[in-house]
Amino acid sequence: RTTPGEGMPSTEPPSKAPEEVATPGQGRMNGAGGDEKFPQGARNQMKRLQVPQADAGKKKGKKMHRINTFPAALNRKQADPRWDDSVEDFAKRIRELRVAAQNLVTLNIEPNTCKLCPHKYSCVQNCFYKGLFRSFAAGYLFKSLLSFFSALLRGKLGKKHHTLEDIFRGKDALQFGQFVGIMSFVYKAVLCCLRRYFRSNSPKYHAIAGFIAGSAIVFDDPSRRSSIALYCIVRAIADLIANLKASKKISPVPHGDAILFTLSQVPIVYSFVKCPPLMSKGYYKWILKMGDVSYESLRRSVRSRISDSMHRLPGEKWEPCEYHAHDPSCTVYNAKDWFGGLGRAIRIYLPVHTLPTLLFTPTKIVKNPKKFAKQKLENILRSAVFLTTYQCNTKVTQCALRNLVKDDPSWISVCAGLMSGTSIFLEHPKRRTELTLYVLPRALEVCANYIIKFHSSSDGMIQKSVPLLSLLGFQTSLAIWMGIQAVPEFKEMNGLNRSGLRAVFGSKH
Repeated sequence: RTTPGEGMPSTEPPSKAPEEVATPGQGRMNGAGGDEKFPQGARNQMKRLQVPQADAGKKKGKKMHRINTFPAALNRKQADPRWDDSVEDFAKRIRELRVAAQNLVTLNIEPNTCKLCPHKYSCVQNCFYKGLFRSFAAGYLFKSLLSFFSALLRGKLGKKHHTLEDIFRGKDALQFGQFVGIMSFVYKAVLCCLRRYFRSNSPKYHAIAGFIAGSAIVFDDPSRRSSIALYCIVRAIADLIANLKASKKISPVPHGDAILFTLSQVPIVYSFVKCPPLMSKGYYKWILKMGDVSYESLRRSVRSRISDSMHRLPGEKWEPCEYHAHDPSCTVYNAKDWFGGLGRAIRIYLPVHTLPTLLFTPTKIVKNPKKFAKQKLENILRSAVFLTTYQCNTKVTQCALRNLVKDDPSWISVCAGLMSGTSIFLEHPKRRTELTLYVLPRALEVCANYIIKFHSSSDGMIQKSVPLLSLLGFQTSLAIWMGIQAVPEFKEMNGLNRSGLRAVFGSKH
Protein backbone atom coordinates (compact mmCIF):
# COMPACT_ATOMS: atom_id res chain seq x y z
CA ARG A 1 0.00 0.00 0.00
CA THR A 2 1.36 3.40 -0.99
CA THR A 3 1.24 6.17 1.54
CA PRO A 4 -0.31 9.41 0.29
CA GLY A 5 2.36 11.66 1.75
CA GLU A 6 5.70 9.96 1.05
CA GLY A 7 5.06 7.98 -2.10
CA MET A 8 7.06 5.05 -0.59
CA PRO A 9 5.73 1.54 0.06
CA SER A 10 4.80 0.79 3.65
CA THR A 11 6.58 -1.95 5.60
CA GLU A 12 3.39 -2.92 7.41
CA PRO A 13 1.03 -5.38 5.80
CA PRO A 14 -2.08 -3.77 4.32
CA SER A 15 -5.08 -3.89 6.57
CA LYS A 16 -8.66 -4.05 5.35
CA ALA A 17 -10.64 -0.97 6.27
CA PRO A 18 -13.96 -1.55 8.00
CA GLU A 19 -16.98 -1.26 5.75
CA GLU A 20 -18.70 1.33 7.88
CA VAL A 21 -15.79 3.75 7.83
CA ALA A 22 -16.36 6.75 5.54
CA THR A 23 -13.79 9.17 4.32
CA PRO A 24 -14.03 12.81 5.30
CA GLY A 25 -15.19 13.73 1.81
CA GLN A 26 -17.89 11.09 1.92
CA GLY A 27 -18.97 12.26 5.34
CA ARG A 28 -19.43 15.76 4.04
CA MET A 29 -21.34 14.46 1.03
CA ASN A 30 -23.71 12.68 3.39
CA GLY A 31 -24.25 15.89 5.30
CA ALA A 32 -22.05 15.01 8.31
CA GLY A 33 -18.95 17.07 8.90
CA GLY A 34 -16.21 15.90 11.23
CA ASP A 35 -17.08 18.46 13.89
CA GLU A 36 -20.84 18.41 13.40
CA LYS A 37 -22.93 18.22 16.56
CA PHE A 38 -25.36 15.36 16.38
CA PRO A 39 -28.44 14.72 18.52
CA GLN A 40 -27.94 12.73 21.68
CA GLY A 41 -29.68 9.62 20.33
CA ALA A 42 -27.44 9.52 17.30
CA ARG A 43 -24.23 10.36 19.17
CA ASN A 44 -24.61 7.31 21.43
CA GLN A 45 -24.64 4.95 18.44
CA MET A 46 -21.71 6.51 16.57
CA LYS A 47 -18.16 5.30 16.49
CA ARG A 48 -15.41 7.78 15.81
CA LEU A 49 -12.05 6.50 14.62
CA GLN A 50 -8.79 8.34 14.55
CA VAL A 51 -6.88 7.37 11.43
CA PRO A 52 -3.29 8.58 11.53
CA GLN A 53 -1.50 9.38 8.33
CA ALA A 54 1.57 7.36 7.37
CA ASP A 55 4.78 8.19 9.17
CA ALA A 56 2.91 10.28 11.68
CA GLY A 57 5.80 9.94 14.10
CA LYS A 58 8.31 11.35 11.62
CA LYS A 59 6.20 14.42 10.67
CA LYS A 60 5.05 16.13 13.81
CA GLY A 61 2.21 18.58 13.75
CA LYS A 62 0.05 16.50 11.38
CA LYS A 63 -3.69 16.71 12.25
CA MET A 64 -5.65 13.55 12.93
CA HIS A 65 -8.79 13.07 10.78
CA ARG A 66 -11.98 12.11 12.60
CA ILE A 67 -14.35 10.11 10.42
CA ASN A 68 -18.04 9.55 11.03
CA THR A 69 -18.89 5.89 10.66
CA PHE A 70 -22.64 6.47 10.20
CA PRO A 71 -24.21 8.41 7.36
CA ALA A 72 -26.12 11.57 8.21
CA ALA A 73 -29.39 10.13 6.96
CA LEU A 74 -29.22 7.28 9.51
CA ASN A 75 -28.41 9.66 12.33
CA ARG A 76 -31.30 11.98 11.45
CA LYS A 77 -33.67 9.07 11.09
CA GLN A 78 -32.81 7.82 14.56
CA ALA A 79 -33.13 11.33 15.98
CA ASP A 80 -36.50 11.85 14.31
CA PRO A 81 -38.46 8.70 13.31
CA ARG A 82 -40.59 10.73 10.92
CA TRP A 83 -37.55 11.37 8.72
CA ASP A 84 -37.70 9.75 5.30
CA ASP A 85 -35.83 6.48 4.95
CA SER A 86 -33.92 7.73 1.97
CA VAL A 87 -32.48 11.22 1.79
CA GLU A 88 -31.42 10.55 -1.76
CA ASP A 89 -35.00 9.84 -2.79
CA PHE A 90 -36.11 13.02 -1.08
CA ALA A 91 -33.45 15.08 -2.86
CA LYS A 92 -34.41 13.41 -6.12
CA ARG A 93 -38.02 14.44 -5.63
CA ILE A 94 -36.94 18.03 -4.99
CA ARG A 95 -34.92 18.05 -8.20
CA GLU A 96 -37.85 16.63 -10.14
CA LEU A 97 -40.19 19.27 -8.72
CA ARG A 98 -37.71 21.99 -9.62
CA VAL A 99 -37.48 20.75 -13.19
CA ALA A 100 -41.26 20.44 -13.39
CA ALA A 101 -41.70 24.00 -12.14
CA GLN A 102 -39.18 25.24 -14.66
CA ASN A 103 -40.98 23.39 -17.43
CA LEU A 104 -44.26 24.87 -16.25
CA VAL A 105 -42.81 28.36 -16.55
CA THR A 106 -41.19 27.87 -19.91
CA LEU A 107 -44.04 25.73 -21.28
CA ASN A 108 -41.74 24.48 -24.00
CA ILE A 109 -41.57 28.01 -25.43
CA GLU A 110 -40.36 28.17 -29.00
CA PRO A 111 -37.98 30.97 -30.04
CA ASN A 112 -39.18 33.64 -32.44
CA THR A 113 -38.19 33.00 -36.06
CA CYS A 114 -39.79 36.09 -37.62
CA LYS A 115 -37.25 38.90 -37.93
CA LEU A 116 -39.98 41.53 -38.23
CA CYS A 117 -41.37 40.77 -34.77
CA PRO A 118 -39.25 41.99 -31.81
CA HIS A 119 -40.81 39.68 -29.22
CA LYS A 120 -38.72 36.82 -27.84
CA TYR A 121 -41.02 33.87 -28.46
CA SER A 122 -43.05 32.66 -31.41
CA CYS A 123 -45.99 34.76 -32.54
CA VAL A 124 -48.64 32.24 -31.42
CA GLN A 125 -47.12 31.76 -27.98
CA ASN A 126 -46.58 35.51 -27.61
CA CYS A 127 -50.26 36.12 -28.32
CA PHE A 128 -51.40 33.62 -25.71
CA TYR A 129 -48.76 33.82 -22.97
CA LYS A 130 -47.79 37.50 -23.16
CA GLY A 131 -51.13 38.64 -24.50
CA LEU A 132 -54.15 36.76 -23.23
CA PHE A 133 -52.88 35.20 -19.98
CA ARG A 134 -50.49 37.88 -18.72
CA SER A 135 -52.74 40.80 -19.64
CA PHE A 136 -55.75 39.12 -18.03
CA ALA A 137 -53.75 38.75 -14.82
CA ALA A 138 -52.60 42.38 -15.02
CA GLY A 139 -56.12 43.70 -15.60
CA TYR A 140 -57.64 41.57 -12.87
CA LEU A 141 -54.93 42.51 -10.37
CA PHE A 142 -55.19 46.22 -11.17
CA LYS A 143 -58.98 46.33 -10.79
CA SER A 144 -58.91 44.26 -7.60
CA LEU A 145 -56.20 46.34 -5.94
CA LEU A 146 -57.85 49.58 -7.03
CA SER A 147 -61.15 48.49 -5.50
CA PHE A 148 -59.40 47.25 -2.36
CA PHE A 149 -57.43 50.44 -1.68
CA SER A 150 -60.39 52.65 -2.56
CA ALA A 151 -62.64 50.81 -0.11
CA LEU A 152 -59.90 50.84 2.52
CA LEU A 153 -59.25 54.58 2.30
CA ARG A 154 -62.97 55.40 2.26
CA GLY A 155 -63.62 53.21 5.30
CA LYS A 156 -65.99 50.87 3.44
CA LEU A 157 -63.85 47.73 3.46
CA GLY A 158 -65.83 44.79 4.80
CA LYS A 159 -69.21 46.44 4.28
CA LYS A 160 -71.86 45.52 1.73
CA HIS A 161 -70.44 45.14 -1.81
CA HIS A 162 -66.96 45.88 -0.44
CA THR A 163 -65.97 42.61 1.21
CA LEU A 164 -62.79 40.81 0.20
CA GLU A 165 -64.84 38.18 -1.61
CA ASP A 166 -66.71 40.86 -3.56
CA ILE A 167 -63.46 42.57 -4.50
CA PHE A 168 -61.28 39.61 -5.46
CA ARG A 169 -63.89 37.07 -6.57
CA GLY A 170 -66.60 39.38 -7.84
CA LYS A 171 -67.73 39.77 -11.42
CA ASP A 172 -66.35 43.29 -11.79
CA ALA A 173 -62.64 42.42 -11.56
CA LEU A 174 -63.01 39.26 -13.66
CA GLN A 175 -64.92 41.08 -16.38
CA PHE A 176 -62.35 43.87 -16.53
CA GLY A 177 -59.52 41.32 -16.70
CA GLN A 178 -61.34 39.51 -19.51
CA PHE A 179 -61.64 42.75 -21.48
CA VAL A 180 -57.94 43.61 -21.02
CA GLY A 181 -56.75 40.08 -21.87
CA ILE A 182 -58.78 39.79 -25.07
CA MET A 183 -57.74 43.29 -26.16
CA SER A 184 -54.04 42.49 -25.78
CA PHE A 185 -54.45 39.12 -27.53
CA VAL A 186 -56.25 40.63 -30.53
CA TYR A 187 -53.70 43.43 -30.85
CA LYS A 188 -50.70 41.11 -30.89
CA ALA A 189 -52.37 38.62 -33.25
CA VAL A 190 -53.44 41.25 -35.80
CA LEU A 191 -50.06 43.02 -35.67
CA CYS A 192 -48.11 39.80 -36.29
CA CYS A 193 -50.42 38.85 -39.16
CA LEU A 194 -49.97 42.25 -40.82
CA ARG A 195 -46.20 42.04 -40.50
CA ARG A 196 -46.03 38.58 -42.00
CA TYR A 197 -48.50 39.30 -44.80
CA PHE A 198 -46.94 42.57 -46.00
CA ARG A 199 -43.40 41.54 -44.98
CA SER A 200 -42.70 44.91 -43.40
CA ASN A 201 -43.09 46.72 -40.09
CA SER A 202 -44.84 50.07 -40.36
CA PRO A 203 -46.40 52.33 -37.68
CA LYS A 204 -49.69 52.16 -39.55
CA TYR A 205 -49.88 48.44 -38.79
CA HIS A 206 -49.72 49.27 -35.08
CA ALA A 207 -52.53 51.79 -35.49
CA ILE A 208 -54.69 49.32 -37.44
CA ALA A 209 -54.11 46.57 -34.89
CA GLY A 210 -54.93 48.98 -32.07
CA PHE A 211 -58.17 50.05 -33.74
CA ILE A 212 -59.29 46.43 -34.18
CA ALA A 213 -58.23 45.47 -30.65
CA GLY A 214 -60.29 48.34 -29.25
CA SER A 215 -63.44 46.42 -30.13
CA ALA A 216 -62.73 44.23 -27.08
CA ILE A 217 -64.40 46.90 -24.95
CA VAL A 218 -67.70 45.16 -25.69
CA PHE A 219 -66.61 42.51 -23.16
CA ASP A 220 -66.46 45.07 -20.35
CA ASP A 221 -69.31 46.32 -18.18
CA PRO A 222 -71.68 48.37 -20.39
CA SER A 223 -72.27 50.91 -17.63
CA ARG A 224 -68.72 52.24 -17.86
CA ARG A 225 -67.97 51.93 -21.57
CA SER A 226 -68.92 55.51 -22.37
CA SER A 227 -66.82 56.88 -19.51
CA ILE A 228 -63.79 54.77 -20.48
CA ALA A 229 -64.10 55.75 -24.14
CA LEU A 230 -64.43 59.45 -23.37
CA TYR A 231 -61.57 59.33 -20.89
CA CYS A 232 -59.25 57.52 -23.31
CA ILE A 233 -60.00 59.56 -26.42
CA VAL A 234 -59.28 62.83 -24.60
CA ARG A 235 -55.97 61.55 -23.25
CA ALA A 236 -54.95 60.04 -26.59
CA ILE A 237 -55.61 63.31 -28.43
CA ALA A 238 -53.62 65.15 -25.75
CA ASP A 239 -50.65 62.83 -26.33
CA LEU A 240 -50.92 63.36 -30.07
CA ILE A 241 -50.94 67.15 -29.63
CA ALA A 242 -47.95 66.96 -27.27
CA ASN A 243 -45.94 65.03 -29.86
CA LEU A 244 -46.94 67.41 -32.63
CA LYS A 245 -45.79 70.33 -30.48
CA ALA A 246 -42.53 68.56 -29.62
CA SER A 247 -41.84 67.95 -33.31
CA LYS A 248 -42.70 71.63 -34.00
CA LYS A 249 -45.50 70.73 -36.38
CA ILE A 250 -47.91 72.95 -34.41
CA SER A 251 -47.25 75.97 -32.18
CA PRO A 252 -47.93 75.66 -28.44
CA VAL A 253 -50.47 77.96 -26.74
CA PRO A 254 -49.19 79.66 -23.55
CA HIS A 255 -51.07 78.34 -20.51
CA GLY A 256 -53.24 76.29 -22.84
CA ASP A 257 -53.91 73.63 -20.20
CA ALA A 258 -55.05 76.23 -17.64
CA ILE A 259 -57.33 77.91 -20.17
CA LEU A 260 -58.88 74.58 -21.17
CA PHE A 261 -59.35 73.63 -17.52
CA THR A 262 -61.13 76.92 -16.79
CA LEU A 263 -63.44 76.56 -19.78
CA SER A 264 -64.25 72.99 -18.74
CA GLN A 265 -65.61 74.23 -15.41
CA VAL A 266 -68.42 76.19 -17.07
CA PRO A 267 -70.58 73.17 -18.03
CA ILE A 268 -69.55 71.28 -14.88
CA VAL A 269 -70.57 74.01 -12.42
CA TYR A 270 -73.68 74.82 -14.45
CA SER A 271 -74.79 71.20 -14.31
CA PHE A 272 -73.99 70.93 -10.60
CA VAL A 273 -75.98 74.04 -9.68
CA LYS A 274 -78.85 73.98 -12.17
CA CYS A 275 -79.26 70.52 -13.70
CA PRO A 276 -77.55 67.65 -11.80
CA PRO A 277 -78.93 64.86 -14.06
CA LEU A 278 -76.57 66.03 -16.82
CA MET A 279 -73.52 64.66 -15.00
CA SER A 280 -72.86 61.16 -13.68
CA LYS A 281 -74.26 60.33 -10.25
CA GLY A 282 -70.87 59.37 -8.87
CA TYR A 283 -69.24 62.62 -9.93
CA TYR A 284 -72.18 64.66 -8.59
CA LYS A 285 -71.99 62.93 -5.21
CA TRP A 286 -68.24 63.52 -5.14
CA ILE A 287 -68.73 67.29 -5.63
CA LEU A 288 -71.42 67.36 -2.94
CA LYS A 289 -69.07 65.61 -0.52
CA MET A 290 -66.14 67.87 -1.32
CA GLY A 291 -68.27 71.03 -1.07
CA ASP A 292 -69.97 69.84 2.14
CA VAL A 293 -73.44 70.66 0.83
CA SER A 294 -76.57 68.58 0.41
CA TYR A 295 -78.78 68.15 -2.63
CA GLU A 296 -81.87 69.44 -0.85
CA SER A 297 -80.29 72.59 0.58
CA LEU A 298 -78.74 73.49 -2.77
CA ARG A 299 -82.02 72.90 -4.59
CA ARG A 300 -83.95 75.11 -2.17
CA SER A 301 -81.34 77.85 -2.57
CA VAL A 302 -80.90 78.16 -6.36
CA ARG A 303 -83.72 76.10 -7.92
CA SER A 304 -87.40 75.55 -7.39
CA ARG A 305 -88.49 74.54 -3.89
CA ILE A 306 -91.65 72.73 -4.99
CA SER A 307 -90.58 71.04 -8.25
CA ASP A 308 -87.56 69.66 -10.08
CA SER A 309 -87.39 72.69 -12.35
CA MET A 310 -84.06 74.41 -12.95
CA HIS A 311 -85.60 77.77 -12.02
CA ARG A 312 -88.12 78.94 -9.45
CA LEU A 313 -91.71 78.88 -10.53
CA PRO A 314 -93.76 82.10 -10.73
CA GLY A 315 -94.76 83.13 -7.24
CA GLU A 316 -91.81 81.49 -5.47
CA LYS A 317 -89.96 84.01 -3.34
CA TRP A 318 -86.17 84.44 -3.47
CA GLU A 319 -84.40 83.37 -0.27
CA PRO A 320 -80.81 83.77 1.00
CA CYS A 321 -78.33 80.93 0.68
CA GLU A 322 -79.93 78.04 2.51
CA TYR A 323 -77.04 75.58 2.20
CA HIS A 324 -75.30 77.54 4.97
CA ALA A 325 -78.36 78.58 6.96
CA HIS A 326 -76.53 77.68 10.18
CA ASP A 327 -74.15 80.58 9.43
CA PRO A 328 -76.14 83.49 7.90
CA SER A 329 -73.06 85.47 6.90
CA CYS A 330 -71.72 84.31 3.53
CA THR A 331 -68.29 85.81 4.22
CA VAL A 332 -67.83 84.08 7.57
CA TYR A 333 -69.15 80.79 6.23
CA ASN A 334 -66.84 80.75 3.20
CA ALA A 335 -63.80 81.70 5.32
CA LYS A 336 -64.46 78.82 7.71
CA ASP A 337 -65.28 76.45 4.88
CA TRP A 338 -61.91 77.08 3.19
CA PHE A 339 -60.12 75.44 6.13
CA GLY A 340 -62.73 72.70 6.37
CA GLY A 341 -62.30 72.01 2.67
CA LEU A 342 -58.55 71.70 3.19
CA GLY A 343 -59.06 68.63 5.38
CA ARG A 344 -61.58 67.13 2.97
CA ALA A 345 -59.21 67.70 0.06
CA ILE A 346 -56.31 65.99 1.86
CA ARG A 347 -58.42 62.85 2.30
CA ILE A 348 -59.29 62.93 -1.40
CA TYR A 349 -55.77 63.52 -2.70
CA LEU A 350 -54.04 61.00 -0.46
CA PRO A 351 -54.93 58.01 -2.70
CA VAL A 352 -54.60 60.11 -5.87
CA HIS A 353 -50.92 60.80 -5.21
CA THR A 354 -49.94 57.48 -3.63
CA LEU A 355 -51.88 54.76 -5.48
CA PRO A 356 -50.15 55.13 -8.89
CA THR A 357 -46.75 54.62 -7.28
CA LEU A 358 -47.99 51.68 -5.21
CA LEU A 359 -49.51 49.98 -8.25
CA PHE A 360 -46.99 50.73 -11.01
CA THR A 361 -43.58 51.63 -9.48
CA PRO A 362 -43.42 50.32 -5.88
CA THR A 363 -39.62 50.00 -6.13
CA LYS A 364 -39.32 53.78 -5.75
CA ILE A 365 -40.75 53.52 -2.25
CA VAL A 366 -38.36 50.74 -1.25
CA LYS A 367 -35.28 52.52 -2.61
CA ASN A 368 -35.86 55.87 -0.89
CA PRO A 369 -38.88 55.93 1.46
CA LYS A 370 -37.98 59.30 3.03
CA LYS A 371 -37.82 61.05 -0.32
CA PHE A 372 -41.11 59.43 -1.35
CA ALA A 373 -42.86 60.55 1.86
CA LYS A 374 -41.56 64.13 1.64
CA GLN A 375 -42.39 64.53 -2.03
CA LYS A 376 -45.89 63.09 -1.69
CA LEU A 377 -46.62 65.21 1.39
CA GLU A 378 -45.73 68.41 -0.47
CA ASN A 379 -47.80 67.37 -3.49
CA ILE A 380 -50.81 66.45 -1.35
CA LEU A 381 -50.76 69.77 0.52
CA ARG A 382 -50.43 71.81 -2.67
CA SER A 383 -53.21 69.91 -4.40
CA ALA A 384 -55.41 70.26 -1.31
CA VAL A 385 -54.92 74.05 -1.32
CA PHE A 386 -55.92 74.12 -4.98
CA LEU A 387 -59.05 72.03 -4.47
CA THR A 388 -60.36 73.89 -1.43
CA THR A 389 -59.78 77.20 -3.22
CA TYR A 390 -61.64 75.78 -6.22
CA GLN A 391 -64.77 75.00 -4.23
CA CYS A 392 -64.49 78.22 -2.20
CA ASN A 393 -64.30 80.37 -5.36
CA THR A 394 -67.46 78.70 -6.64
CA LYS A 395 -69.38 79.41 -3.44
CA VAL A 396 -68.11 82.98 -3.06
CA THR A 397 -69.07 83.88 -6.64
CA GLN A 398 -72.46 82.21 -6.32
CA CYS A 399 -73.22 83.93 -3.02
CA ALA A 400 -72.03 87.38 -4.11
CA LEU A 401 -73.88 87.51 -7.44
CA ARG A 402 -77.17 86.02 -6.25
CA ASN A 403 -77.26 88.42 -3.31
CA LEU A 404 -76.48 91.27 -5.69
CA VAL A 405 -79.29 90.60 -8.19
CA LYS A 406 -81.67 88.86 -5.76
CA ASP A 407 -82.22 86.09 -8.28
CA ASP A 408 -80.59 82.90 -9.62
CA PRO A 409 -80.22 83.15 -13.40
CA SER A 410 -78.09 80.63 -15.27
CA TRP A 411 -75.31 83.13 -16.06
CA ILE A 412 -74.36 83.19 -12.37
CA SER A 413 -73.38 79.53 -12.60
CA VAL A 414 -71.31 80.29 -15.70
CA CYS A 415 -69.42 83.03 -13.84
CA ALA A 416 -68.93 80.72 -10.86
CA GLY A 417 -67.42 78.11 -13.16
CA LEU A 418 -64.97 80.60 -14.66
CA MET A 419 -63.88 81.83 -11.23
CA SER A 420 -63.40 78.31 -9.91
CA GLY A 421 -61.21 77.44 -12.88
CA THR A 422 -58.69 80.16 -12.04
CA SER A 423 -57.60 78.17 -9.00
CA ILE A 424 -55.65 75.86 -11.33
CA PHE A 425 -52.71 78.27 -11.10
CA LEU A 426 -52.22 77.19 -7.47
CA GLU A 427 -51.51 73.62 -8.60
CA HIS A 428 -48.09 72.42 -9.71
CA PRO A 429 -47.50 73.11 -13.43
CA LYS A 430 -46.85 69.43 -14.11
CA ARG A 431 -50.22 68.53 -12.58
CA ARG A 432 -52.25 71.03 -14.58
CA THR A 433 -52.30 68.95 -17.74
CA GLU A 434 -53.34 65.86 -15.78
CA LEU A 435 -56.19 67.76 -14.10
CA THR A 436 -57.33 69.13 -17.45
CA LEU A 437 -57.40 65.62 -18.88
CA TYR A 438 -59.53 64.57 -15.90
CA VAL A 439 -62.18 67.31 -16.07
CA LEU A 440 -62.41 67.64 -19.86
CA PRO A 441 -64.19 64.27 -20.34
CA ARG A 442 -66.61 65.28 -17.56
CA ALA A 443 -67.37 68.55 -19.32
CA LEU A 444 -67.88 66.82 -22.66
CA GLU A 445 -70.18 64.30 -20.98
CA VAL A 446 -72.32 67.15 -19.61
CA CYS A 447 -72.48 68.79 -23.04
CA ALA A 448 -73.46 65.52 -24.71
CA ASN A 449 -76.18 64.85 -22.14
CA TYR A 450 -77.44 68.42 -22.53
CA ILE A 451 -77.83 67.92 -26.28
CA ILE A 452 -79.55 64.57 -25.77
CA LYS A 453 -81.90 65.95 -23.10
CA PHE A 454 -82.91 69.27 -24.64
CA HIS A 455 -82.09 69.12 -28.35
CA SER A 456 -82.49 65.50 -29.45
CA SER A 457 -85.03 64.36 -32.01
CA SER A 458 -88.14 62.45 -31.08
CA ASP A 459 -86.93 59.23 -32.72
CA GLY A 460 -84.08 58.96 -30.21
CA MET A 461 -81.38 58.55 -32.84
CA ILE A 462 -78.75 60.27 -30.68
CA GLN A 463 -79.46 57.99 -27.72
CA LYS A 464 -79.21 54.92 -29.93
CA SER A 465 -75.88 56.04 -31.36
CA VAL A 466 -74.17 56.49 -27.97
CA PRO A 467 -72.96 52.85 -27.69
CA LEU A 468 -71.56 52.96 -31.22
CA LEU A 469 -69.87 56.31 -30.59
CA SER A 470 -68.33 54.92 -27.40
CA LEU A 471 -66.95 51.94 -29.28
CA LEU A 472 -65.52 54.08 -32.09
CA GLY A 473 -64.06 56.53 -29.59
CA PHE A 474 -62.19 53.84 -27.70
CA GLN A 475 -60.96 52.21 -30.91
CA THR A 476 -59.68 55.57 -32.15
CA SER A 477 -57.87 56.28 -28.89
CA LEU A 478 -56.12 52.91 -28.97
CA ALA A 479 -55.14 53.44 -32.60
CA ILE A 480 -53.62 56.83 -31.75
CA TRP A 481 -51.66 55.47 -28.79
CA MET A 482 -50.26 52.47 -30.65
CA GLY A 483 -49.36 54.60 -33.64
CA ILE A 484 -47.54 57.10 -31.42
CA GLN A 485 -45.50 54.36 -29.77
CA ALA A 486 -44.43 53.00 -33.16
CA VAL A 487 -43.16 56.35 -34.50
CA PRO A 488 -39.51 56.82 -33.41
CA GLU A 489 -39.61 60.63 -33.33
CA PHE A 490 -42.78 60.66 -31.19
CA LYS A 491 -41.41 60.31 -27.67
CA GLU A 492 -43.81 62.56 -25.75
CA MET A 493 -46.48 60.67 -23.83
CA ASN A 494 -48.21 61.15 -20.51
CA GLY A 495 -46.47 59.05 -17.86
CA LEU A 496 -49.71 57.50 -16.60
CA ASN A 497 -50.76 56.60 -20.14
CA ARG A 498 -47.39 55.04 -20.90
CA SER A 499 -47.39 52.98 -17.70
CA GLY A 500 -50.92 51.75 -18.33
CA LEU A 501 -50.20 50.72 -21.92
CA ARG A 502 -47.02 48.93 -20.90
CA ALA A 503 -48.85 47.07 -18.14
CA VAL A 504 -51.51 45.89 -20.60
CA PHE A 505 -49.55 45.23 -23.80
CA GLY A 506 -45.96 44.86 -22.59
CA SER A 507 -42.90 46.59 -24.00
CA LYS A 508 -42.31 44.38 -27.07
CA HIS A 509 -45.17 43.63 -29.43
